[in-house]
Amino acid sequence: MLKRLLLKFVKYYLPVLILSVFAVLWIYQKEHNNLTSLQQKELSNKKQLIVELLKPMIANLYYWEQYHFDEKDFDPETNAHLDKEIGDFLIGMDSYSQFRLINLDGKEVFRLNRKENGQIVKSIELQDKADRDYYQVTRNLSKNQIYLSPLNLNQENGVLEVPYTPMIRGVAPIWDGSGNKLGIVVINFSAVKLLDLLKKDNQYPFMLLDHQGNYLVSKDGTKEFAHLIPDGRNITFKEDRPQVWDSLNTEESKTLFHNGDLWVKTGLDFPNELSQTPLFQHKFADIKTNNKWVLLKHIDSQLLNVGIKREIFSVLLINALVILAIFCMSFLETKTENSEREYFKALELMNNELEIKSSELENKNKALAIIQHKLEVRNAQLLEYNNIVAHNLRAPTTSVSALVSMLTESKNYEEAKSYFPKLHKVTNAINTLVDDLLVYVRILNDDDQIRLENIALEPLIMATLDLYVETLDKETIEVKTDLSGWKEIKFSKIYLQSVTQNLISNAIKYRDPNKKSVIHIRTLLENNRKVLVFEDNGIGVDLNRYGSDIFKLYKRFHRGLSGKGMGLFLVKTQLESLNASIEVTSELGIGTTFKIIFDNYE
Repeated sequence: MLKRLLLKFVKYYLPVLILSVFAVLWIYQKEHNNLTSLQQKELSNKKQLIVELLKPMIANLYYWEQYHFDEKDFDPETNAHLDKEIGDFLIGMDSYSQFRLINLDGKEVFRLNRKENGQIVKSIELQDKADRDYYQVTRNLSKNQIYLSPLNLNQENGVLEVPYTPMIRGVAPIWDGSGNKLGIVVINFSAVKLLDLLKKDNQYPFMLLDHQGNYLVSKDGTKEFAHLIPDGRNITFKEDRPQVWDSLNTEESKTLFHNGDLWVKTGLDFPNELSQTPLFQHKFADIKTNNKWVLLKHIDSQLLNVGIKREIFSVLLINALVILAIFCMSFLETKTENSEREYFKALELMNNELEIKSSELENKNKALAIIQHKLEVRNAQLLEYNNIVAHNLRAPTTSVSALVSMLTESKNYEEAKSYFPKLHKVTNAINTLVDDLLVYVRILNDDDQIRLENIALEPLIMATLDLYVETLDKETIEVKTDLSGWKEIKFSKIYLQSVTQNLISNAIKYRDPNKKSVIHIRTLLENNRKVLVFEDNGIGVDLNRYGSDIFKLYKRFHRGLSGKGMGLFLVKTQLESLNASIEVTSELGIGTTFKIIFDNYE
């Protein structure tokens, strides 16, 4: 018995074991792929953030390069008129800490500084920048070229400013109207806010390196800009992790597993990324810089496997429960093998009895299903009736309210008398609608199916237009009808009246106030099918944006216009319940066309 028990256990558990191994491998790969994808996406967002924050400086440099400077603007004695205009510009750009004009000899001729409190101050002490690297590079730039310096720390008179201020300098050459080079314009972009944003919300350690492997952002703040700080710990990422640097410092490598740790990388090549900055028309920025940054995320092995360990523990726990269940099942199965024949005989007798009872139960279920179907149909019809009453009575009651208000405000009997025909017309239309609703109620009481009848289309449309007589007379709305395609159809009158009223109501509600409104109702035959078209020249709907929602419940597409978003839902529901369909075409500012297609209707 023990041998049979072990064989059964192995037979049942072996597939579970194989599936568990594959599940563990799949979970491991899935978790790693998901984590890598998330980190790559986060690095891509940070990269885009850097580009978007630097693009305005490119555009601003180009603006000042095109500014009509002349020789007196590069003379400190005669350029005071620049204070206000450039000062106002600097006030609006809170990431700019300095704005300078430097002449061809490398000497500052104009300088505005931003203090810590945001105040813009003109510097009287102008410095000689002839030995600075950004001057040496930009004095040879051609027209429309822009230079971006590496991210470094700001210096004043050759001394690092304390507290350290990370800075990128944007430089462009300046030419006068005759094509003579006057000097350069320099904008200091304070990278403090940029670096703070890059450090924010990092679940895993984030690092920003330059192309030489120097730390620009690091979890260990003492390593940031260590290559620029005198007597600092000049430790680079390249020196810290040479193998990781060599593996990641290739164009193809974006992820790396090293000693169980995961490294995710994104490169930022300034000339490639920022050269797509549009300046005007089809012209893009001509960027001169050797800036290449590396954005890194580091997930150590412990953090990397936290989620995986949790998933694997769940698999092992499930396996333990499965082992217990299989063991119990195998034991019970082995124990009952000797009495198998008696069991099957008893089971056969039970099956015979169950078949008889099952047959009886099936007959009862069929009867219950028929009753349930009838209840569902009745409930759906009652709900449809409620929707028709609530929606279709709104327009005529609004017209009655408006006419009563006009009667109340009438100044004399003659004026009031002129409203009586309209009021009579609307009340007749309401009576007709109520009569039709009563017919619908009688149908619900007498039959589960919607009653079809031969309907003359023109009287039905005219009766529907009477519901809006006050609006149609008051507004400049022309209604055209062309029923030459066909004049009668066998359909549900209450449904067709509801559909017609909703579509005419929409055409009136969404008319274009800037032009004469025209509603065109016509019939035609397409592929031996009757088609009814409602066309208007109203404000239209953006189907590229709302096309998938236009017939959904409570969907509205025009702000500032009343409505509950129920009309078109009712139209589609009522038509499709009787195997008819509706199509819509629309264009903003042109109008909307609804085409109702009746399949297999006489």
